[in-house]
Amino acid sequence: MSRRWITITAAVVVAAVLTAGLGLWAGGRVREGRIKTRLAALTPLIDENAWRTGVSPDLIRAVIRVESSGDPQAVSSAGARGLMQITPAAETDAIKVLNLPENLKGDLFDPKYNLLIGVTYLAHLRERFDGDDRLALAAYHMGPTAVARLQREHPDLSSQQLIDQFAGPQTRAYVRKVMQAW
Repeated sequence: MSRRWITITAAVVVAAVLTAGLGLWAGGRVREGRIKTRLAALTPLIDENAWRTGVSPDLIRAVIRVESSGDPQAVSSAGARGLMQITPAAETDAIKVLNLPENLKGDLFDPKYNLLIGVTYLAHLRERFDGDDRLALAAYHMGPTAVARLQREHPDLSSQQLIDQFAGPQTRAYVRKVMQAW
């Protein structure tokens, strides 16, 4: 290989890396701006649900940010839908907590309905886990039965220790992201 070819190849690689880095940096700024705009538009609904349930509006915003980036049409690979990524099982639990008839299920892509269900469910989990936000978030992600089982099996651990040592890597990352966004 000639030195000239190596020099040209290296220059092309460096240019590609710099261009990609600048694109990611600019794309990240645009994405963050879009998320902030979406969350700002949701403020009245977030505040209404925070007042109704006693859940911090900033915690609600953090969950929405991590779950859907504020996209009301978001769908996960597990079939969770909308702003707070509600699964059909979580929707059923929240409907029971609200004492609504099962046939009143709504559209999980509707922000008003999604927040009603998601925040009610989160408030229920906070109550179930004695106001411990970390455990409530872990339960929101991995299910309340699994978190309650971990608590029973390791009663001497703090919620932080319990999550760090026994929750799966996805749940640990989820709780960490929401707590950082909060």
